[in-house]
Amino acid sequence: MLTQTTTDLSRGVGQLNVSIQNVLTDPSEVGRLTKETEDLTLTVDANRADIRNLTAVVAGLQRATPDVGNQSDNASSVTGDISSLARDMQKMMTDVGSLTSELGNVKGDVGNLAGELALLNKTLKDRASQDAGNENGQLQGTRTKKKIYIDLKAQEGCYRLLNGTHQIGCGSAQAGNVGVVHYMETDEDWDWVLKTGTTTPFAAVLHSANFTAKNVRRLVQSGRVNGIAVISVNLTAPVDGFSADKSCPNDAYGLYHDNADFENCKNETWNQAGHGLVFDDLGMPIFSLTEESDVESIINKCYLKFNKPVNGKARPYPLCAVQLESFMQAAKDTETCIRRSELVLNLNPVKFCDPLGDQNIVATLKAVPYNETRPESSVIVVGARSSTEKDVMFALFQGEAFDYIGSSRMVYEMGEGRFPVSFDMSELDTLKLQKINLTHIAQFIELSQVGRRDDSNSLWMHVDPAVLKQERTTVDAMLQQLKSHGTTAGTHLMETPEGKPLPPASVQRFLMDRKFPSIVITDHEKQFTNRFYNSHFDLAKEIDADYPSDNITDWYNATTRQSNLTASLATTLARYLFNQVTGRDPSSSEQAILTADSEEVNHLYYCYLHSPHCDLFNTTVDPKDTDALKKNTKPYPFYVSIHYKTTELTQLTQRVLAYFTGKEVINATEDTCKVMSDDTGITDERYSYLWMHGPDSGGERKPMCYKSTVLLSVAKSPAFEIDDYDWSSGKYSTWTESVWNTFRVRVFLIPSKQFQVLTLTVGIGFLLVSLVIVYFISSSADVLFQNASEPPQS
Repeated sequence: MLTQTTTDLSRGVGQLNVSIQNVLTDPSEVGRLTKETEDLTLTVDANRADIRNLTAVVAGLQRATPDVGNQSDNASSVTGDISSLARDMQKMMTDVGSLTSELGNVKGDVGNLAGELALLNKTLKDRASQDAGNENGQLQGTRTKKKIYIDLKAQEGCYRLLNGTHQIGCGSAQAGNVGVVHYMETDEDWDWVLKTGTTTPFAAVLHSANFTAKNVRRLVQSGRVNGIAVISVNLTAPVDGFSADKSCPNDAYGLYHDNADFENCKNETWNQAGHGLVFDDLGMPIFSLTEESDVESIINKCYLKFNKPVNGKARPYPLCAVQLESFMQAAKDTETCIRRSELVLNLNPVKFCDPLGDQNIVATLKAVPYNETRPESSVIVVGARSSTEKDVMFALFQGEAFDYIGSSRMVYEMGEGRFPVSFDMSELDTLKLQKINLTHIAQFIELSQVGRRDDSNSLWMHVDPAVLKQERTTVDAMLQQLKSHGTTAGTHLMETPEGKPLPPASVQRFLMDRKFPSIVITDHEKQFTNRFYNSHFDLAKEIDADYPSDNITDWYNATTRQSNLTASLATTLARYLFNQVTGRDPSSSEQAILTADSEEVNHLYYCYLHSPHCDLFNTTVDPKDTDALKKNTKPYPFYVSIHYKTTELTQLTQRVLAYFTGKEVINATEDTCKVMSDDTGITDERYSYLWMHGPDSGGERKPMCYKSTVLLSVAKSPAFEIDDYDWSSGKYSTWTESVWNTFRVRVFLIPSKQFQVLTLTVGIGFLLVSLVIVYFISSSADVLFQNASEPPQS
């Protein structure tokens, strides 16, 4: 009888624990939990009498034991067991009384849970049925988390960067930041989130047009917001412009950082729309919602259904919340992060941050071998944020927004005598490019921002005052030649007033080491005409490179105002370079050759700003990467990324430049498309060879091999190469990106705080009751579960 009683109690408590866990994952189980609580209460009441009777029997046995004490050698042992059993039974009576009282409380608590769980059950029912539905004729299992969370597709978020002195950017707690969703539509919504709302902390959802520095800082400083989600399906730029960069970009690492006349943009505030938001340490996650389905989930299925206040009052629980997860491993500054990363505490060292960087793209017209002399002032550099006959070097610099990473690295490499490639003079069995240093540069033409012309449709030529004073004759000749060729090509070039400093430009890093004739061409005379400098709103439509969707069906082969303007500028530069290299102006027939094709320029704009799945990229991409290219329907980001990863955009740009400046190797195969040897057997490493997918011909593509002088040059700050570098010196960029594991956004319902505490309390209560019962059963197991088949000992 005792065995059956304890077994019934144990089984009842075990079932109750299972039901509690079921309720936590499936609110529909609340009815079963209520019934099982009542059943267990009845079982305890029914068995109370049985336990009392058994206690009496044990007491009788205890009194009878002395009478048989002399009949067995084991009498003393039996007497001890019966006495122990009597004590245990008495204690069990007391515990069962407590259990009865506890079950009474639980019964009442379970009744209170039913209200909130009913609403949770209704909300999650559809979700659970979808995930556990029939797929391809087979019943699929459902993971518990899928009944609770709706994972959004959002993967684009703000992250943490560090430099030599501090950290900036965003990040979440390790388990993510959770906030009650609130959609910021009206002033009342802002007042609710910032002041009056009671269901803190919030997760603010904004339209892109409201994503301004002022609004973001208000949310961060309120202490009532745990994260921000920005609706970016159809980007709408703030009416007053938006530039997260500083008003004086890169000033601390440029030519004028210690110039009393020009430092801190004293003479001209270039980026007047700049508010420096990107340099704030925001301390919370910020995500961009770029998918319609994500917006539908977080606005219609979440906020409007559960959270939107009614008549100025908060809705009852449960409320809809969002978890924003973007935990960052690095903290404080680059020096601290690098030191922590270099600590080897086990066989699997942990990295906390990576230097920013990529690859500069460089191409020369002449492949001058290392065993030939390269005269001084014999290289014309045409850079972009990329008779001795002169050479021309085209350069595309990476990471310039982060204190001139690419240009400062190139200057450093030139000073170390290892640009464009590093080699030992003893390597006489290979033919390499002759090195280039600062003394070889004859002049420097940099194309900066040229996409937004002012009202006069002009481009402006900027010259550093010190360079103009030192190289006036050469600079004046350059200016006049550019204006002359611009006039014939349809580009209106103007000179800025003397004495004006250069705007932010890569050439500043070169001029810090050596002054030479140089011109920076921009679309602005003074402040930037681009109100979205270095921001996600700097889109094709802002520079007239968009297409009227109702009129043009083949956007790739169309032309836009911007493609025509850019083609005219390209024509101007081509004819100018022809003049500088040959010493004469091009003839009429040569001018026709030196005329850029507006349609080809549009191909570039389309591929870079609209869709990478375009014919030009498909022609030049490695055949192995065509599937990856097809999956990308949105433009590749221009972010520099981390140094050991060459970005997709850099790889594609290298191939496009090789396609335009190189030549096809006839009859080459994939195996033979590589560095070759000349007739003397010397390996010629002056050229690079790229295996390309090939042009489209009736739906088929024939791969081809292209030979060119295009090469990649490291774009990683020298600060990470110099031993014992002073991180606070300000000489080189020190930017790093924090290591992070995942970016995730998911929506779920949260109950009230009281509900959460009650759930925890009930769980702990039943755990303790279970432990008590298990303890008593275990301590009396040798008596309760004695094998009946064993003969009595005599």
